[in-house]
Order: sequence, then structure tokens, then C-alpha cells
Amino acid sequence: MKQKSFTELKTVGERVFFLLKTVPLTRENDSQLIATYILNEIGDKQISDMTALDLLAKIANSRLTPFASIIRSRQDIQKNNDDLKGVEFGKRKKSVESPLFKVNIREI
Repeated sequence: MKQKSFTELKTVGERVFFLLKTVPLTRENDSQLIATYILNEIGDKQISDMTALDLLAKIANSRLTPFASIIRSRQDIQKNNDDLKGVEFGKRKKSVESPLFKVNIREI
């Protein structure tokens, strides 16, 4: 069975899943994910012919997928698919426990 292209996919979730699978850099960087999504949504040829003002007008007039929807879809997908999480996942969340901060104030 032939894999569908980005433009053949209908929902934001399907499109984000496709990008996370095919472009590993998008797994750790929301800005990269959004930029790649918008590039694929508009198309290479059309985006190269656009001015920055045209792009901003599309964003402001809700003619493109909202960035928040893209990020929410990524979060949902990565919550259920460990293989689509970035290499750095978990490293940022670890906190260093220091006994200096665990002192009970009543013991001082």
C-alpha cells in the first residue's frame, strides 16, 4: 500500500503524525514543526512566490491551520507514541535534587 502524501491527509492529527514520522527534527522543536507544516500546507511553489506580508495575512485571517492546533496534536501523538518523542525527551524534565533544598524549616 502506497503511503499518502501530506496533502492527501485530511486532519491536523494525521498531518502532524506524518511529519513526526518523516522529519525527526520536528519531534523536538515546535517552531520547526510549525514551519514544516505551513510549508507543506501552502506548497513549495506558492510559498516562494509569496511575500512575508501575504503569509502574515493568511495567518491573521485564519486561512492556515492554527499553530496551537498543531502543537496540541503533537502533544497528543507523543503522549501515546514513545518512538515519536525526541531524543532529548525526558532530559529537560529531570530536576537535580539537592539536600540543601529538602531541609524542613522546623528543624532549623
